[in-house]
Amino acid sequence: MKKIRVKLSSNPYNIYIKPNLLKSLPSIIKKYDLGNFGIVITSKSVGRLYRKKMAKIFPKNKYLIITVADGEKAKSKTWLFKVIDKVVKADTLSRQLFLICFGGGVVGDLGGFIAAIYKRGIPYIQIPTTLLSQIDSSIGGKTAIDLPIAKNILGAFYQPKAVCIDPLVLKTLPAKEFKQGLAEAIKYSLIKDKTFFAFLKKNHALITKQDSKTITQLISTCVRIKAQIVEADEKETKGLRTILNFGHTLAHALESSSKYRSVPHGYAVSIGMLYAARLSQYLKKSRSSDVSEVEKILKLYSLPTKFLANPLKLYQSLVYDKKFIRGKIRMVLLKNIGKVSVVEGIRPETIKLTLERFGTK
Repeated sequence: MKKIRVKLSSNPYNIYIKPNLLKSLPSIIKKYDLGNFGIVITSKSVGRLYRKKMAKIFPKNKYLIITVADGEKAKSKTWLFKVIDKVVKADTLSRQLFLICFGGGVVGDLGGFIAAIYKRGIPYIQIPTTLLSQIDSSIGGKTAIDLPIAKNILGAFYQPKAVCIDPLVLKTLPAKEFKQGLAEAIKYSLIKDKTFFAFLKKNHALITKQDSKTITQLISTCVRIKAQIVEADEKETKGLRTILNFGHTLAHALESSSKYRSVPHGYAVSIGMLYAARLSQYLKKSRSSDVSEVEKILKLYSLPTKFLANPLKLYQSLVYDKKFIRGKIRMVLLKNIGKVSVVEGIRPETIKLTLERFGTK
């Protein structure tokens, strides 16, 4: 079993990575002594796939399983209070509650946010079941729900007690879901690790076939990169963690402008990364050869590279993003493969122009 430590001063924790890790979950959870009654939050699709395993891992006398809707709609005020109502009913005098997030990024975000705000914080463990959540959203303590006007607009930093990653659960993912995670893996290579970028290019066939050894290496590399960044800037106060937002400014605008229906997160990130790379070139901060490399690897993994949304609507969604500060736009832009920079004060006119110019190319 691989164990990666997230070395935070206030709440350090371990990330466990191992094929068939689900079998070890009861002993891992017991080891942390989080409480005597667990609330498991999962989604409809994950609940169907793992119904029998979950019944063994989470017995009824010690756990309550709460199932939420599939997809981004579960990250809403409606589902937030539906789940909290059930948690309140389960919270008796004899019970010390803890929470388990068993699902993809939406379940992790929603469950983590509930853990953060219920009784001013109860302990929780992340068990991510999608590639995107295994390498990104389950790590770092960012929790949130969406409002119609913007994605992740209500949230808190709240670290889990542990993250348990089983690469074999990815075998049950639809191809579209798996590819969303690959977009985030490519992001890590672009922001921090040129060698990893080469690994992704060289091992394309093994990765798409989900070779166990190769996928475990991919996950471990991404987790180490994110853990190092989070350790250096846990709450994004130093500007270091901001680089994780590469591609996400436009991605979140694409998602919110489509009301979280037509553009999945990973696909939006793919489009957002290429847009950020092209904007970098437009602002003379990167070379055309590097932008070309970004486009090539996205196409290698059959990820989308263009959007058909109305540029004006995208711009309006973008200005509500957390990265739009005091009327000025801050974005993470590409310097070269493996290195990015945070650029502030980008003119709104530049964003409008480039959205119109790059959208359908």
